[in-house]
Amino acid sequence: MLETMPENFNKNKILKNSLLLYLRMLFTMWLNLYATRLVLNNLGVEDMGVYGVVGSIVGMFTIFTSGITSAVQRFLTYELGSQKGNMNNVFCSSLNVIFILSFCVLLLLEIIGVWVLYHKINIPTSSMQAAFWVFQLSTLTCIINMISIPYNALIIAHEKMDAFAFISILQVILNCSAAYCLSFISNERLLMYGIMMAGISILIRIIYQLYCHSHFKETHYRWKIDPELLKSISKFAGISTSSSILQMISTQGITFVINWTFGVTINAVYVITLQLKNSILSFALNLLKAISPQITKTYASGEMEAHKKLIYTGSKMEVFLIYFIMIPFLFRTEYIMKLWLGEVPEYTVAFAQCIVFISLTYAAFEPIRAAVLATNKIAKFMIIPDSFYILVLPVSYFICNITENPIYMIVCIVFFDILTCCLRTYLASKVCIIKIQEMLFSIFLPCLLVASLSCLCCYVLSLITSYTISGFCILLICNSFILICIIYLVGLSSKEKYIINKYIKKLTTYMYVQ
Repeated sequence: MLETMPENFNKNKILKNSLLLYLRMLFTMWLNLYATRLVLNNLGVEDMGVYGVVGSIVGMFTIFTSGITSAVQRFLTYELGSQKGNMNNVFCSSLNVIFILSFCVLLLLEIIGVWVLYHKINIPTSSMQAAFWVFQLSTLTCIINMISIPYNALIIAHEKMDAFAFISILQVILNCSAAYCLSFISNERLLMYGIMMAGISILIRIIYQLYCHSHFKETHYRWKIDPELLKSISKFAGISTSSSILQMISTQGITFVINWTFGVTINAVYVITLQLKNSILSFALNLLKAISPQITKTYASGEMEAHKKLIYTGSKMEVFLIYFIMIPFLFRTEYIMKLWLGEVPEYTVAFAQCIVFISLTYAAFEPIRAAVLATNKIAKFMIIPDSFYILVLPVSYFICNITENPIYMIVCIVFFDILTCCLRTYLASKVCIIKIQEMLFSIFLPCLLVASLSCLCCYVLSLITSYTISGFCILLICNSFILICIIYLVGLSSKEKYIINKYIKKLTTYMYVQ
């Protein structure tokens, strides 16, 4: 049972870190959404679309960042979980490799990235100079972020989520302030926004590094690259980077397909809905940040029963958390988007309704991904599904040209996301401890039952509540209460109910004593 789990499984730490991350999320999510509205109003649809496209160019080259990030995070966490390795050796080797890699990325961005910006992107002539400097600022931010990868990985590996939460809150306050300050700028707003965002990113990264140097002794720098460790990290990062290249071709390719077929206006709509997806995902993935280090540590120490329970329970809870936002959002999408953006661009509502389903598939799958990364058996798991997903580009381009309607394109994207998630889950069952049949009964069926009952209840609530702020708040509160009851009654196993009852009993006893 969960009560007797070994040292690398720490329920109290998961609970504490989850609460910290959700307090962070409650503060940051709404500020991020409000900042998006400010940016849209102050930059306009065209300049916001330009900012998104320029970011996509830099994003193409962050494939190197994502690959090495996964590798460094995995090896640092695994080393900490095994309790017999040399953390400083892993840290210094990782940092020195990243120094070399960041220089290569800088060269690629300044040669290939600038060429793509001037010759392959549809940007209005009046915005081209500002777009160039925004590109340079985004490049600087990208390099700083790369150098900071091992420091951020240490915070996650040591599960110091209090520092992560507080620094993230500072960052979102600064981001919102930058968006607000645009209203006081009369000229070159796109360029000034780029300067402010780059400055904020650099400041936040410096804070992370100072924190790590003051709290973790393994950050003592040495010029050393362990050959054996380099080989292992390079293999892991190479596979991850290959996967990231395939993902870049598909995800950034979608941005270009939109740009080529519908222009920067629909680019802006897509950027808005991606920000919505990220905000919704942040609600659920805070739990992943809390449990992911323990998924790796329990695997490293051989605590396989705890490892499996973390995966299944984590995946199910990720889905349940998404339901708290997704279900009321689907029934009040147009009202919420108008409340958020003020002036809602055409097609935004349809894009937003589709994109929440992508958030659901991402959230459900992330604990399984963490389990596979812990095993280091990632080649087929990463390459095959990402290769399959590239098919979304020709299919969506064909649909765009035949229908001339961007709604069909976003539906196509959702369909391919669901298919890819199913394929990746099947491949995961071949390399880690999860089993398809167990997943169906432990995750899929409880989530489906909870969704069906919750949607029915929310539909009834949407009929009897008004389309006002007070009516929407009543809908959220009532739906959340009903959803909690449904999750407890039909979504949880007997062991999970036992643990919750135990914590409730502890809390009530503490309150009674006080």
